[in-house]
Amino acid sequence: MITWTVIGSGTHKANTGRSSPGHLVRCGEAAVLVDCGSGTFRGVLCAGRAPETLDACLVTHLHPDHIADLLPLLFRLRNEAKKTGPRELRLFGPPGTADYVEALARLHAPYLEHDAFTLSVEEGEGGEFVIGELAISPFPVAHGVAAVGYVFTDEGGAKVVYSGDTGLSAELIRRAAGADLLVAEASFPNGAQKPFHLTPEWAASIAAEASVRRLALVHLNPEMDGIDIVAQCGGSFKGEVIICRDGMSIESGRAT
Repeated sequence: MITWTVIGSGTHKANTGRSSPGHLVRCGEAAVLVDCGSGTFRGVLCAGRAPETLDACLVTHLHPDHIADLLPLLFRLRNEAKKTGPRELRLFGPPGTADYVEALARLHAPYLEHDAFTLSVEEGEGGEFVIGELAISPFPVAHGVAAVGYVFTDEGGAKVVYSGDTGLSAELIRRAAGADLLVAEASFPNGAQKPFHLTPEWAASIAAEASVRRLALVHLNPEMDGIDIVAQCGGSFKGEVIICRDGMSIESGRAT
C-alpha cells in the first residue's frame, strides 16, 4: 500500500489555502519526501511524521518553489545528529542537484555539516533505486530545465506516478501506463496554458492515453480555485479526478 499525502498543492504564488509543492509518500515503514517547497518542513510534521525520521528526499527540479525547505530540513537533521547520534538522508534529484547542495553547504558553513550526519546525493534521469518496500524510478519530463518525474511501485504491484512540473510529455505517458494513481500538475486553466506546464485538459489527456485509474491534480495556481477544474478535464479521461488540497491523503494498493 502506498499512501500519498499532499503537503502543498500550490505553486510559488501566494495562496491562503495552498502551500508550495511538497508530498509525503509512505509505504510500510518507509517515508519519502517528494519536493520540499516553502511550508513543507512544517507540513511533514502535521502529517504525522517527524522530519528527522524521513528516509529520503526526492527533488523534481531546482526551482525555488520546489526546494525552499531543503535548507531547514538539512539544518534540522544536522542538529539532531549532534544531539542524539548518527543520522542519514538520501537525496535524489535531476542533474545539478549535487552542485546545488555543495553551494548551500558553502554558503551556510558550518551549519549543514557534522560528523554524525551523512547526506548522500544521487542525481540523474534514469535507473531505479529502492527505499524500504518502494521501488522508485526517475524519468525526464518537459520543463525547460533539468527536471524529473518519479514512478513509485510497492511490493504488491501498486504504482503511483508523479509528474513534477512538465508540459506535454510522451515520456510521462509511457511511464504512467497502467498506474493506479497519476499525480499531475495542472497549473493553468484551459486556454491560458504556458510553456512547460499542463492544463486540466492536457493532464486528463495524458491520464487517458496512459490508462491510469485515478488522476490527482496538484500545482494549482490561485486562479484555478475559481473554476470547475473537473469540467475542464473534459471527457477524455473516464477515471476518477481528484482535486488535491493540502493535507489530504490518497491510498493506492492492489489485492493479493
